[in-house]
Amino acid sequence: MDGRHMLRRFGGRSAAAVAFVVALVVATGAGAAHRSTTLTIWCWTPTDDALKSADAGFTKAHPDISLNYVQIKPADVYQKLQLGAAAGSGFPDVSCLEDSHLAQFTKLGILADITKQAAPYKKQIQAYKWTQETVNGHIYAFPWDAGPMALFYRRSVFKQAHIQPTSIHTWNDFYKAGLKLKKLGIPIWLQSKAQNDARFFEDLLWQQGLGYVNAKGDVVLDKSPKILSTLEFMGKMWNAGLFGDLAEWTDPWYKAINDGKVATLPMAAWMGTFLKSWLAPKTSGDWGVVPLPSWTPHGAQTANDGGSSLAIMKSSSNAAAAWQYVQWHLGRADVQAHTYQQTDLFPSLESAWRSPYMRQPDPYYGGQKDRLLFEQLARKIPVAHVYSSDYEQMDSLMSAELQKYALGKETAQQALKNAANAIRSRTGRS
Repeated sequence: MDGRHMLRRFGGRSAAAVAFVVALVVATGAGAAHRSTTLTIWCWTPTDDALKSADAGFTKAHPDISLNYVQIKPADVYQKLQLGAAAGSGFPDVSCLEDSHLAQFTKLGILADITKQAAPYKKQIQAYKWTQETVNGHIYAFPWDAGPMALFYRRSVFKQAHIQPTSIHTWNDFYKAGLKLKKLGIPIWLQSKAQNDARFFEDLLWQQGLGYVNAKGDVVLDKSPKILSTLEFMGKMWNAGLFGDLAEWTDPWYKAINDGKVATLPMAAWMGTFLKSWLAPKTSGDWGVVPLPSWTPHGAQTANDGGSSLAIMKSSSNAAAAWQYVQWHLGRADVQAHTYQQTDLFPSLESAWRSPYMRQPDPYYGGQKDRLLFEQLARKIPVAHVYSSDYEQMDSLMSAELQKYALGKETAQQALKNAANAIRSRTGRS
């Protein structure tokens, strides 16, 4: 299809869509194959390593496209994108974005609309992932890894405490296992009181199909008995001395995991990336994975934590090349299966799940077929409303109140009421 036909076909589209197509026309026009294009990609480690693992094939298929990775921490990526939105410049061509922060940037209007390009993939990728990428029916990022949660456990610690991991079916069972582990002086999980980031609380809500808001966007923190009982469960664990009081993603937290000073990690599939690469590589074989404890005997045994996507910036002058990059790295089953094998970033592209690799034993988990378990769990992730354009504010406000509750400064009901009212005041939500 030549440029005139392409523009005629897109007549009446939004200015953003036309701009994207114009870039595509230019890039696919006469002589484009001989013009070198350099794409700048913002991402963080080890996620950028996952992308780079597929670069050899991409470069062979697209020798005219050079890749320039800029390694930036997630928080810095978000700050730079916000500054760019204010200044109207300073963007990369492509950026990694965590699903938790994606809606914030679609709201800022700095991401390219890729609705038409992504359409063929809609049925190939988990439905819940598209909800993070879509605003008013338009898609602004391409889904990458999902965050199906499970319970990672330390085999040697469980053996020492005479606990069968398969006996932990519910969170009440988790509590009982914690009592046994307490006798050994080992916490079942690490949850800081004074520095709690509310992420585990959000995970527990997601598992029940709950979040900060409902489907209409109204704040529900102080209106749900289930949310109240969830926070009270965390308090029960703290009061019984079953949680270790260490902040996540700090050196003491890393050391406790590496040294066997914590029994479980209720976290997402991507945790394997950190465990295997630098956090605890020498503990290979001493870890196992089972479904997340449920709230009721037949309740959901997983939730979602995190996950990420790739977004093309609206300002990019290399839109067509950027789409080729995104499509190659995230839209091919063979590439996504290879990336998962290299990095433990679980693909949301379901065709990648058919790879024989998914059913191979994993030495790090004692020969367990953990990837098959994560596939089964990924199919059952509940729909919830944790992430939104106001997620960062919601998480911050909830964290402050959760910390007060953990330290005994207020009740669970007060914490939820205070957080809900603060969120309503800051965001204008009902």
